[in-house]
Amino acid sequence: MQKSLPQGRFLTFGAYPRKFVQLLEEEWNIPAEKVLAGTGLERSQLDQPELVLPFADVVTIFNNGYRLCDSTELGLRYAAQLRPSSHGLLGAAVLTGANLQTAIDLFYDYVGLIAPFLLLHQEDRRGNRVLVLDIIGNTTGVDPVLIYDITLLSTFNILKLILGDRTRELVFHFAHAAPAHADAYAKYFDGHVQFNASCNGVSIPMEFLDARVPTSDEDTHRLLVGQISEKMDLVHAQNSFVDSVRFHLKRTDGPLPRMSSVASAFNMSARTFRNRLRRHNTSFQLLLDKERHDQAVHFLRTTDKSVKEIAYILGFQESSNFSRVFKKWTGLTPLDYRRGGSH
Repeated sequence: MQKSLPQGRFLTFGAYPRKFVQLLEEEWNIPAEKVLAGTGLERSQLDQPELVLPFADVVTIFNNGYRLCDSTELGLRYAAQLRPSSHGLLGAAVLTGANLQTAIDLFYDYVGLIAPFLLLHQEDRRGNRVLVLDIIGNTTGVDPVLIYDITLLSTFNILKLILGDRTRELVFHFAHAAPAHADAYAKYFDGHVQFNASCNGVSIPMEFLDARVPTSDEDTHRLLVGQISEKMDLVHAQNSFVDSVRFHLKRTDGPLPRMSSVASAFNMSARTFRNRLRRHNTSFQLLLDKERHDQAVHFLRTTDKSVKEIAYILGFQESSNFSRVFKKWTGLTPLDYRRGGSH
């Protein structure tokens, strides 16, 4: 069963799973519905430019894709698409900063928001600045190799635009052993790739830190950094309200409540409650469906409650309705799931 995620940061931006879903559709003909299974999301929602998603849903999407795609190069193929423009305001701010060190500092501030399971720190070793990545807290359930492949190749794409051919003097470190497709790494990374390393990260010669960004623009950079700060604050503000609603649903005893009941618990009218969730790019139905999904999986895996009992607890008037919805979530009926179809 997927372990819990780090507390306090639960949302991230929809651009990343959107590109992942597109890649699986276009390269491997994997239907978006299968990749989105278990999230309650529709394919059309991913096209919203300002979409903000629960981080747990993004983890589910990547786990689904990793399970459905048999390519050993999935992480590399996906990350190769993540050009600086894919990072929106962040990418633009990085490319208008004064120098490489400015870009690194900005990236460090931002990555904790979009990838709360990653810890980045800088070390100075033998004339190099080493950017070290660690997965912190409980694991997300995503293969760590996939995470490091995506993060380091995304970093390379940004460094390439700043340093040009000098990226050949960088060293990208991977703590895992050289895989069967090690030659693919040489294709994607200009710099030397080192496997069985002492850390996951990249070594950059110290003299590169002052390298001027070719597209540097101080005024534009200042404006973009301000916009990023506002967006960060917005996401943190969203977290506090959306997570409160999610927590309220999780701690409810008995059948899951109706929206009017939850709105009342938050001292709001149903209309105000609905509108506030809409401003946070979600809805009560999405949150309720996610909680129903999580509880359904929990009950089927860990208890001997009947499907009828589970349906009642989750607020379904008919067990047949619950079975239909559960099959939409997972592709299996509740009984098939309990018999081991989930493994």
